[in-house]
Amino acid sequence: MRKLILSAVAASAALAASVAPAFAADARWTDAQYLRASRCVGLAQSEALGAVDASVLVNALKVQARGRESSITDRGASLRADALRQGKTKDEARKASLLAERADACGTYLAS
Repeated sequence: MRKLILSAVAASAALAASVAPAFAADARWTDAQYLRASRCVGLAQSEALGAVDASVLVNALKVQARGRESSITDRGASLRADALRQGKTKDEARKASLLAERADACGTYLAS
């Protein structure tokens, strides 16, 4: 009976780990990770770049903002606004660069 319970617990833990987004692996992000994720939200929400669903990341940022220094959260908000603004560019090469950044550097954060 004990083996059955332990194997069920192990299977449940493995399933939970495989379903969780990659960025959720660490309970607390570093400031650099928080700032990168903030920029990724801006890139994901940019209508000009073709907005993608970032609701999971937005919620994760809200959780991660708790207890973080206001200078970091303010910088994160600034990076998000900058990314939204940069997404409105008419320069196709710059748009391609931003889309590549969103796909590559932000892929971990936007995976759900």
